[in-house]
Amino acid sequence: MKLDPIHFAKSSLVSVIALLLVLGSGLALAADVEKVETRGEAAIVGGDKAAARDKAIDDALRKAVEQAVGTLVSSETITENYQLLSDRIYSKAEGYVKNYKITGEREEDGVLIVEIRAEVSTGAVAADVEGLQTLLKRKGKPKMLLMIAEQNIGMADPAYWWGKGGPVSVDLRTVETTLMEAMGKKGFTFIDPEVLSGKKSINLPVALVSEQQAMRVADLTDAQIIVVGQAVAKDIGRTWEGTNMRSANATVTVKVINTDNGLVIATASKAGAAYHLDSRTAGQIALKNASQALADELMTQIAQKWSAEVAGTLEVRMVVSGVTTRKQLTEFITILRDQVRSVKDVREESNSAGQAVLSIDLAGEVRAMATELEAKNFGSLKVQVTKVTGNSLTVILTK
Repeated sequence: MKLDPIHFAKSSLVSVIALLLVLGSGLALAADVEKVETRGEAAIVGGDKAAARDKAIDDALRKAVEQAVGTLVSSETITENYQLLSDRIYSKAEGYVKNYKITGEREEDGVLIVEIRAEVSTGAVAADVEGLQTLLKRKGKPKMLLMIAEQNIGMADPAYWWGKGGPVSVDLRTVETTLMEAMGKKGFTFIDPEVLSGKKSINLPVALVSEQQAMRVADLTDAQIIVVGQAVAKDIGRTWEGTNMRSANATVTVKVINTDNGLVIATASKAGAAYHLDSRTAGQIALKNASQALADELMTQIAQKWSAEVAGTLEVRMVVSGVTTRKQLTEFITILRDQVRSVKDVREESNSAGQAVLSIDLAGEVRAMATELEAKNFGSLKVQVTKVTGNSLTVILTK
C-alpha cells in the first residue's frame, strides 16, 4: 500500500493539534483561576447590620463568579475579623470561589456595601475532592443508605439485604460495595446494612423499593438520602469461538431520593462488560465496572443539584408546634422574613390544631438557621428547635 505523504502530513498535524488541545484543556482546568474585585450591597433591615453584611457578601460573591465564569454563585459566609478563612471552597455548578478577602465596608443611606477580592476557579465540582467535601459539609453530611437489588448470572432471583434474613453476603452486594467505596473516597457517608442487622427491623417483601417505601425506611434508619435500584448481569456466551472464556453484560439502574421531602434528586443507568473463564465471575466483574461508572455519574448529578441549591435558594419545610393564635403565627412569619439571615420568603402551607407547616426559601444552611433561631432574641417569643435535617426544621413556639 502506497502512503500518500500529503495525507500523512495532514493526519499527523490533526493528531498533534488534537493532542495539544487535550493537554491544553487539562492544563487550563488545573490552573484556570481568575482574580476578581467586586462589591455587594444589602439593605439594613431592623438595624441588623450582621444580616445585611452576610447578604452583601453573598451578593458580591455572586457577582464575582458572574464576572469570571458567567454563572451565579452564593457563599456560605465564613469570615473572621473581616479576613479570609483560607482553604475554604464554595462549590458551585459551573465554578466556585476558592477564597476571598473583604477589602472594604461602608454604610450609605441604610445600605451596607462590601467590597471583596476573590479567586474564582472553574471546573466540575464533582471532580474536585476538596470542593465536593465542602459541599457535603454545607448539606450537613447527609447519611446515605443503598437499597439495590442485585441478580448475578446463575441466580434465579435478585438478592437484597432488606428482605427476610437480614443482610446478604458481601459477594452478593457487588454494586453496593463498589458505590460505597468509590463515593466514600469523596466524602459521602453511608449507613452499612451490617450495622442495621439486629438493631432495626426492616422487612420489605419487594426487590424494587418505591419512594414511599424508602421514606418509611428513612424513619427507621435516620437516612437522609436513600439510593434505590436494581442490578442485573447476563451471560452472553463465549467470547471467542473455540475458547472457554465467557462474556457478561451488566446494567445498574438507580434513583436517589431525598427523604426530607421524597423528591428524586438523581437518576442514572450504566452498563458494564467483562469476560472470564467462569461466567458468574464475569458477571460480578461486569457489575463492578457498571457500578464504578455509575458512582461518577451519581456524584456529578448530586453535586450539580446541591450546587444549584446553595447557589440559589433551598426550599425548607418547617413544622411549627405551640401555635396558640393566628396573630402569634403571623408574628413568627414576619420575624422569619425580616430578622433571620438568608431567609428570602416564607409561605404558610397549613395551620391546624396548634401546628403549622411553613415553606421557607433559604439562601443558606438549615443548621445555621436553626442556630440563629435559638440564639437570637425575638422579644417575648421564644423558639426551640427540636429537629434539623438538610431540608427541614421542627420548632416549638413558647412565650
